[in-house]
Amino acid sequence: MDDGVAQLAAVIAADLATWDTPWVELAIYETGDGRAIAEEIDAFCRRELGGGVARGLFHSASVGAVTGVELGDGRRVVVKAHQPERELSWLQEIVRVQMHLASRGLPATTVCGGPAPIGRGLAIVEAFVEGGATPDGHAPAVRAAIAEGLCAIVAAGRGLVAGSTLKPQLLGTPPAIRGLWPTPHSKLFDFSQPVPWIDDVARAARARFVPAGELVIGHGDWRAEHVRFDGGRIVGAFDWDSLCKEYEPSLVGFTAHAFACDWSRTPPAPVPTLDEARAFVADYERARGRGFTVEERRLCGATFAFSCAYVARCAWGLGNDERGSEGTVQQLLASQGPTLMEL
Repeated sequence: MDDGVAQLAAVIAADLATWDTPWVELAIYETGDGRAIAEEIDAFCRRELGGGVARGLFHSASVGAVTGVELGDGRRVVVKAHQPERELSWLQEIVRVQMHLASRGLPATTVCGGPAPIGRGLAIVEAFVEGGATPDGHAPAVRAAIAEGLCAIVAAGRGLVAGSTLKPQLLGTPPAIRGLWPTPHSKLFDFSQPVPWIDDVARAARARFVPAGELVIGHGDWRAEHVRFDGGRIVGAFDWDSLCKEYEPSLVGFTAHAFACDWSRTPPAPVPTLDEARAFVADYERARGRGFTVEERRLCGATFAFSCAYVARCAWGLGNDERGSEGTVQQLLASQGPTLMEL
């Protein structure tokens, strides 16, 4: 047992070393010590899954902390720990919808545990998905498959919409917030100071945020990094805690800004160009069998522009000025400006 925990601790420590401050782990586990986190995960697996950790597979953090482990009986699982503000009822709804989608043949990973307490938060356990490859999201056939995959999720979830308590997408039709921006998704990003060349585009986009189209259930972070392809088709997908209930044009506009992105790469894959984003929307419209109305397209374009502005603001908050760097969202925003709303 101790060998497995020690090896997992080394895996976790290696990832923690890439951060100046491991904000996510501190929020969940109240520590940035790899050994202490590994022991907490091992205890969680023993309680919830009936087996301890034999080996660590990976660890990473974004909004939550995700850890892949192999248990003593050979099972491979992924433990996704959420920060304390993630409510039990919301995670239970995520699991309900995710399992519904999996039962309909979509590439939703199987939930095999949780939500249950871990540290100061809650965790969901999913089966470890092997096989498939991360695609080049800029390839037209891959782009079309990603659009079709999103449309399939919307179609499969349609019967759940009325009774679902899923939340809107962070950058979709805006919640009741003060000021221009929602609370950033990570403490890494400081939005306190104005950045006019970004904020002006975001403000113009927000002015067009008028609800239009159908409320749907969708994956709120549907992009190349989170899907796996084999033989030209999607065989696996991740990050299902991004499920949301959103106006369909807004969901598509948000997805269009990042469908080709893989921010785990160094350097990251280039963001979609405006032409690629327009092609993605067209692919989605073909998959759904009808085009968006004028009002729906206006909301779609507004969400696309606002999403680009938000990501540009995140990079700026890290001290990055990438306006001269091809393939970055800041370069796209600086070169296209309000044109981004004409999706």
